[in-house]
Amino acid sequence: MSLRINSKTLAFPSVESLVSATLPFSTAEDLIERLTTIWCEALMLEECIFVWRNSFTRQGEFSYIDQQHAFVRSTFPGSVSTESLLTSVLSALTESSLDKGTQWHWLELNLDGTTIGYVGIDDAIRVEVPASWLSISAKLLSTALIWEWNLREQKLAALGEYAAGAGHEINNPLAAIQGRTAQLLQNETDPHRQQLLHTIGSQTYRIRDMIGDSMLFAHPPALKLAELNLTQLIETVVHQFLNEFHRREISLWGNRDKNTKVTGDETQLSVVIAELIRNSLNAVEDGGRIEIDCYRENGGGPPGGQLSSDPDKKSVRSSNVLLRIADNGCGFTPEQKQHCFDPFYSGREAGRGLGFGLSKCWRIVTQHHGTLALSETPSGLTEFYVCLPEKFHKN
Repeated sequence: MSLRINSKTLAFPSVESLVSATLPFSTAEDLIERLTTIWCEALMLEECIFVWRNSFTRQGEFSYIDQQHAFVRSTFPGSVSTESLLTSVLSALTESSLDKGTQWHWLELNLDGTTIGYVGIDDAIRVEVPASWLSISAKLLSTALIWEWNLREQKLAALGEYAAGAGHEINNPLAAIQGRTAQLLQNETDPHRQQLLHTIGSQTYRIRDMIGDSMLFAHPPALKLAELNLTQLIETVVHQFLNEFHRREISLWGNRDKNTKVTGDETQLSVVIAELIRNSLNAVEDGGRIEIDCYRENGGGPPGGQLSSDPDKKSVRSSNVLLRIADNGCGFTPEQKQHCFDPFYSGREAGRGLGFGLSKCWRIVTQHHGTLALSETPSGLTEFYVCLPEKFHKN
C-alpha cells in the first residue's frame, strides 16, 4: 500500500522489531496497548486508533493513543453493523480528547483473507506502510483476542471440573441427612420440631437441585444432533411465555429470518432460548421491551477458525447463525459482566437472576461449537448473542 505526499517515506522498523516490542505479554490489553504504541512511534504520530469486531463477543472494540499519550480501550454494541463500524467508533470518540479536526485514513488489517480490523491514522500523514507490518499487526491483534477468550473458556472449564468433584463429595453426606430427617419426622409429634425438620429437609432438596445443576454444567448429556430451523424453535419456546408477556404488557420485537438451519440438539437449544428469555423477563419491568432476532451470518467465526491458542492455525470458515436476545431491563454491573457465566455466581440482588441459568446456556452453546456473549448498548439495552455454526460434527 503506497500513500505519498511531500515525497517523504518513513523508515519503519523491521517486522522482527515489531514482534519483539509486543511479545511476550501478560494480558490481551497489554498486547493491544503495545501494538497501538509502536504504531504511533513508527509513524511519529500523536494519535492512532485500532478498531476491530471481536468475533467471540460480537462487540465492536477500539483502542487509541490520545494527544496526552494515554492509552484508552472501549467497546460499542454488537448490534452495530459491520458497515457502520468505523462511523460508530468516530461517533463514540466525539467526547474524547482526540483532535476533533482530524480526518482519519483507515488501513485494513487482513488475516487469511478476512478483515480483522483497521488502523486509523491522520489523513494528512501520508506514508508507505509495509504490507508485512499490516499482516503481522493483524496476527498480533488476532492473538490478543484468542488469548482473552481462551482464558475465560479455561476458567469456566476449571469451574466445571470443580463442580463435578464437589457435587460427588457433597451428595453422600447429603443423602445421609435427608434419610435421617425423614426418620425423625416419622416419630416426631411436637409441631415446632416438625417444622424445623421440614425446613432441614427442604433445604437439603435445594442443595440436591443445585448439585444436579452443577453436575449438568460439568458433564452435560450427549448431543442428539438433527437439522433444525432455529427460527421455528424460537417461536415454539416463545409460545411458552406468551401469558407472562401479555399479563405484564411486555412488548416482543425482533427480526427473524425463516431459513436459519443449524445442526443441533433440539431439547438443549430450547433450554438455551428459554433461559435467556427468562433472564430478560426477570430483568424488565412491566411494560418493558424484549427483542429476539435470528439471522444467518456469512463467513463468520473467530479469527483463524474454531477456538485455538495458535493464531497461525487455519481452518475452513463456515456460515453461522446468530441469535440475539435483548431487553431494556436492569443491566449488569462490571462485576456481574465478568462473572455472569460462572456457575456459582448469583446477581439476584440486583434484579437479574444469574447463577446456573446462564452458565447452563454457556455449556450447551459451547457443546455445539458456538459462542455466547454479553453486550450492552449506550441506549440501555442488554444483549445476549448466541453464535452457532450451521453445520458441525461431534468430535
